[in-house]
Order: sequence, then structure tokens, then C-alpha cells
Amino acid sequence: MMTAWSPTQSMVRGNGNEAEDVTLSACHACEHVQMNPRNEPEQEPAQKLDSELVAAAQLRVHTACLRLVSDGLVVGSAGNISERVGQHHFVVSPGGHSYEDLTATQYPVVDARDGSFSGPLAPTSELALHRSLYQERPEVHSIVHTHSKFAAAFAVARIDLPFICNENIGPASEHILVTDYAAPGTSDLGAQALATFARQPGSSAVLLANHGVVAIGPTVAKAYVIAAQVEWIAEVTLHASQLRNGLQGVTVLSHDMQNLIGKNYGFAVARQPETKD
Repeated sequence: MMTAWSPTQSMVRGNGNEAEDVTLSACHACEHVQMNPRNEPEQEPAQKLDSELVAAAQLRVHTACLRLVSDGLVVGSAGNISERVGQHHFVVSPGGHSYEDLTATQYPVVDARDGSFSGPLAPTSELALHRSLYQERPEVHSIVHTHSKFAAAFAVARIDLPFICNENIGPASEHILVTDYAAPGTSDLGAQALATFARQPGSSAVLLANHGVVAIGPTVAKAYVIAAQVEWIAEVTLHASQLRNGLQGVTVLSHDMQNLIGKNYGFAVARQPETKD
């Protein structure tokens, strides 16, 4: 029989950088946690989550995080992964810990509405990035953020990645666009990611300027593959440019060929809306 998960007394509120203790009071009638430490207006009651669904999400996120280092997509404890659980909550990797030293149950569960979380470890410092995407993009169910070196090189150079091969099927866009710069760990980073996704509706990945990759998807597995595909595209594009004397020598597939690949694999190629002079 499935049991219900609910926030615990370890819940705190924060933006991913600092956490503020929040006084909790139990409501036996509706079995939810109220957060009202200073007689502030009450928020919507915390959503009751199924404990088995939470545990399954924690395991999927932890398993994917373990792959980040072995697949060369991050160094040390860099990068972060999350999965939506219910309408307003998500499981996310903790910050500042080597993934091999963690267990799945240590991954915090966050309320996207206010940043409060439950669990023994605080969420990633990029909590604001994850919250922004989940709040504004209800269709997103997983986020994978990597610091893979070839994609990061293009992010530092502020060069969009082109559509060059079948690996572009995952990002599903004419270009993998670079955001305007925003400092890590800030709400502005989430705003820049949202704005860049909006520039090319339907895209599943963007490059964070001077930072790394953000990939979104319906599952952790699919978002992870998209992030890995972005790194593959970046590496091949760089090598091809070196072989052909710069990016002007990279053979970018035509729109017709891009559309044919999309048709064959069941997706529409995301493009930026044409602007009139």
C-alpha cells in the first residue's frame, strides 16, 4: 500500500544560497504543514506527495548524478539534476557534496513556490534556476544542468551551436542558443534561461553564458541524453571547425534537411521567429 509523503520538521525556506528556519505547525484536520512564522498571509497548503513516488524520483536523480562525473559532463560536485514530483514539488541534487558520497534518500524535496525543502541536505546553489523553470514551464518534468567542457567553451565564446547531425534530434532546434550572462546561483540565471528558451519555442536545451548547459525533458533519462547530445554536438562542431579553418567551414544542414530529419524522427525543429527590418 502506498503511503503519503509530507514535509517534515527539517523543512527550511531559502533561495538556494541561504536557508531561513521556518516555524512549522501541524494541521491534524488536513494533514499538511503550515508555514506562518510571523503571522504572514497563509500560503496554499503543502501538497501531499506519495512517498513511493518521491523515493523513485530520488533514486532516478541520484543515479543520473552518478553518471555526470563518469560521463565527463561535470567535475567534482558541479552540475545538478532535478525531477518534478506532483504539481508544485521537485527532487533536486544537494549542493556541495560528491555524488558518490550520497544516498538517494539524502536528496531534498523542494516546493517550487517558495523554495522550502525537506531533507537532511540543502539543495543545489542553482535552486533558483530549477524553481524558475518548473514554475513557468509546467510541461517540464526534469532539468539537467551540466558543465561539460566543449559546450562550456561555446558558452564562454558566446557562440550558438548549429544543427549539424542526428544528435540534434534531442535539442530539437535549429540552434542551441546562448543566454545573456547571469551570475551563478541567482534568480537572474533562471530568468535568462527562460528568456532564451522563449526565443526558440520547442527547444530542449540552451547554453548558459560562461557557464554550461541546461537541458529540459519529460523524464530524467531524456533530459540527460539531451545534455549529453549537446556536449557531443559542441565537440564535433569544434573539431570540424579546426579541420575546415574556422566555423565558416562547418557544414550546417539546410532547413529542408533539418525538417526531413525532424519528420523522420517525429519532432518539429524549433526555430527563432523571423524578424522584419
